[in-house]
Amino acid sequence: MDATALRHHQQRVLARQRFIEGEPLPEGLLPDPVSRSWQRARAAGLMPGQPCLAQLEPELARLDASDEWLVACIAPEIDRLWQHLGGHTWTLYCTNTKGIIVYSRQERDSPLRQLRAGRHVHEARFGTIAPLCVLAEDTPIVLVGSQHYLCEFERFFCVSVPLHRPDGTLIGALDFTGIGERHAPQVLEQLTYAAMAAENSLYRDLDDCHVVCLQHDLRLLDTPLQGLLAVDAQGRIRAANRTAQNLLGLQGNAPSRFDSLFDNRDAPFSHRSPHLLTLNDGSRLYVQLLEAATTQAPAALPAGATELGGDATLNKRFAAACKAFVAGVPVLLQGDTGTGKEVFARALHKHWDEQAPFIAINCSAIPESLIEAELFGYVEGTFTGARKGGAPGLLEAANGGTVLLDEIGDMPLPLQTRLLRVLQERQLTRLGAVTPMPLDIRVISATHCDLRQSIAAKAFREDLYYRLSGLQVCLPTLRERSDRRLLIERLAQRYGCPPLHGDTLSVLLERDWPGNVRELEQVLRLAAAWATGEAWVMPEHLGIDASNAPQRPANTLQHTVLSIVEQALQDNAGNLSATAQKLGISRTTLYKKLNSRGKRW
Repeated sequence: MDATALRHHQQRVLARQRFIEGEPLPEGLLPDPVSRSWQRARAAGLMPGQPCLAQLEPELARLDASDEWLVACIAPEIDRLWQHLGGHTWTLYCTNTKGIIVYSRQERDSPLRQLRAGRHVHEARFGTIAPLCVLAEDTPIVLVGSQHYLCEFERFFCVSVPLHRPDGTLIGALDFTGIGERHAPQVLEQLTYAAMAAENSLYRDLDDCHVVCLQHDLRLLDTPLQGLLAVDAQGRIRAANRTAQNLLGLQGNAPSRFDSLFDNRDAPFSHRSPHLLTLNDGSRLYVQLLEAATTQAPAALPAGATELGGDATLNKRFAAACKAFVAGVPVLLQGDTGTGKEVFARALHKHWDEQAPFIAINCSAIPESLIEAELFGYVEGTFTGARKGGAPGLLEAANGGTVLLDEIGDMPLPLQTRLLRVLQERQLTRLGAVTPMPLDIRVISATHCDLRQSIAAKAFREDLYYRLSGLQVCLPTLRERSDRRLLIERLAQRYGCPPLHGDTLSVLLERDWPGNVRELEQVLRLAAAWATGEAWVMPEHLGIDASNAPQRPANTLQHTVLSIVEQALQDNAGNLSATAQKLGISRTTLYKKLNSRGKRW
């Protein structure tokens, strides 16, 4: 801490003591939002010397459906940001507007490990921290050292930014907290990018609107810095993100129609590739249609979807698969081992006809010498040891219902040929029989292999592949699912686990889960056994190594943005105002970006 920072710290510590004794805060000592938070904390009866983290209860709040929606929005950005900013003394988290943390990333032994999903942070307990200031003021906040109200948090710095819906409604705060002052301006910039990316993703969920992206520089399309407009069928602008507002000068009583901004007569609602449009002031923007307007409200989730969990991507794919399956289209499920392909298949069948038979066949588990008889059945006397009167096969048992051909990629080639003929002719002939019987089945196949590679290696028939893959559905890994917490809690309850301690939940949420849901199930079964009679399931009951953090890639987006900023500055002969206007950012933001490269203006 340099001399100036030390002097400011001592001034704040002295002012805080006098503030608690009833004196007003010196003018200008703290930013106004921070000063107001100190006053709220004092009014709540909180003393600066009170302990906080060590006194927190282990119980965590349960997340509701709106929280899961927020997690789906922000979790991918937090995970991506964690690869660049994560470390032993840091934590990244997002709160809803009530101050409940809905998603977090930190190391298991982090000093901030209590700041995890379900923790309720509020000023009566935590005093002045950046995310609570953001929720109160709806503006980015940086807090350093003794700007915190509680003495316990003087060794930390925290940076937080607000999150909004397309209509501008505040939905939460994204926060980075750690020990020291880790380049707060750069952290603020990266948090801002992450928040912009999360907010931009919400535009795709708008009903009855075209979503159009725009930028002066083609390289900034499909990045957090792209401008986004939501335009209804009448050409009215329903929403615009911050970049679009800056690019188009949308302020106050700005034009509310798309065609009032551009001198082009044709709106770009049929162009999926970027093309140039001219603004009324003569400047040009690259414009691209991202999402076409939908005219129908989202349908309710199909029957069976509740068995899959609350992941929005998975439910969307299930809804599409239901429509295809009901129409008789065969479905091919692809995904890593343990992602729940059989659960998905059973849910599909339940949606179509719960009363019809459902037969699951693991093509890799039946010995090759028996698989033909198991699948197609046989008549009496077909081979030595054949059952008297013969026996139906699994395909015949599924007649009138659904058959799941699991691990279809492991089926022997000769059997693939016969299966193809059965599916084409919709007739089945038992081994040793002459007369075929009609067969009415719906087929779901599943594999963890790339069948296209198997076809190239001549290990799988291409014609069978096309017969089975009427609709291909890729199931997300457990790490990719936004409903991990909900799924973990539901499975823990199913297997009779005691309540999960907060540290345990953090370990489960942060694990990469190479075995996906199947691995999670086995871990929770073991935890239920080892934690029998205990008040909580602790991390040691899991029997897993929690240290599996991935490598952190370089932050290529930041380098790209900085190079574009410098190029724009050259194009505008060093004119800062023109450069900021072209990029759709404020002059203040431009100063920060230039200073981050060592340029002073």
